[in-house]
Amino acid sequence: MTVAEARAAPERGFLVGALYVLAAGLSWSFTGIFLRLAPDLDSWQFLVWRNLGIACAFAIILRARGGGPLLPRFIVTGTAGVIVALALCLSSISFIFAMKATTVANALFLSSCAPLLAALLGYAFLGERLSLRQAGSVALGLAGLGVIVGGALEAGHLAGNVSAVLTALGFAGASVAMRHGPRRDYSPSVFAYGLIACALSTGVCLARGTTLFPSPSGVMAAFSAGFLVMGLGFALFLRGAPHVPAAAQTVLAQTETIFGPIWVWLAFGETPASATLIGGAIILAAVVSMAASGAGPRSLSRAS
Repeated sequence: MTVAEARAAPERGFLVGALYVLAAGLSWSFTGIFLRLAPDLDSWQFLVWRNLGIACAFAIILRARGGGPLLPRFIVTGTAGVIVALALCLSSISFIFAMKATTVANALFLSSCAPLLAALLGYAFLGERLSLRQAGSVALGLAGLGVIVGGALEAGHLAGNVSAVLTALGFAGASVAMRHGPRRDYSPSVFAYGLIACALSTGVCLARGTTLFPSPSGVMAAFSAGFLVMGLGFALFLRGAPHVPAAAQTVLAQTETIFGPIWVWLAFGETPASATLIGGAIILAAVVSMAASGAGPRSLSRAS
């Protein structure tokens, strides 16, 4: 291999990895479509089948990667792994509630605040210092969040917007937990979160006397949202992440935030409000600025 070829190899690796991460975000962006295809399912019913789909997809992925039984692999992740699973449960449940209670654009833009909240949690719990630029990015992102939430007060979407912020908070908590523990493979924690969230949602449905099988089409849409959208997205992300710096992952995975509202607008005519577009643009600018300073979440992209 020549010197020029040796220098070009990492660049080709980054380009291929970046394309995989972009494709992962694009896959995740179809969640809103599948949710709108199941109008007869309430949030808990949708969560039962979506999380079952996630658990099945991650079980297949983990089996394909090898490493033995899944339960011992989850136990090895320790306390940090348990926190990751529970934080992702919060993120996943809040995300579906947000999608049901507000517009897809609001839910996606607000949940994209996760890298900024991760920086704040890292400062509070891990002692990770923020530079002036990073602090400015957080402040800018919070301003964008305020624009969206303020614009939704009259539209009656406040509860959905709060759920979207909880989505970001849960994801940020999972990211910080991963950074706190030693370097481990936390994929078993993601599988565990799918099972835990599915069991929790099933329990709520049974306690409320709600059927778990409202309609075949709705059940299939919810299961596909977990198995296909999340499973395919995660498989793509795993393929590309090792070749892409964490800060770049934060930006590249924003294809979910950008394209998610577009698909729902094209399919169902759900037009984002002007406040959502303005606030979303501010948040995306803040996330890009944070990523450029290298303070994005380092262990996980989007697995809500």
